[in-house]
Amino acid sequence: MFSDSDGFYAWTASDESGRGVCGITAQPERAAALLARSLCELAPGATGTVRLVRLDRLARRPSYIYGPTVLCLRRTEQAAVIVAGD
Repeated sequence: MFSDSDGFYAWTASDESGRGVCGITAQPERAAALLARSLCELAPGATGTVRLVRLDRLARRPSYIYGPTVLCLRRTEQAAVIVAGD
């Protein structure tokens, strides 16, 4: 389906109590939507990111090489909002 050179998007959300969720998708819009939905289920103050990743072809076990952060969100009382910078 995808070659080793294709990029993916890893999203991670967590709150101060240690609860969290993460995932990988090939679609940046889907990563952003899943991150926002996950943050809304966590406590206010939770944060999350979407990072560019690619498969590491040389690793003995399947693994990813993580690239830059492309989106940062923080959960407020009302919703997940974009955070400037990293």
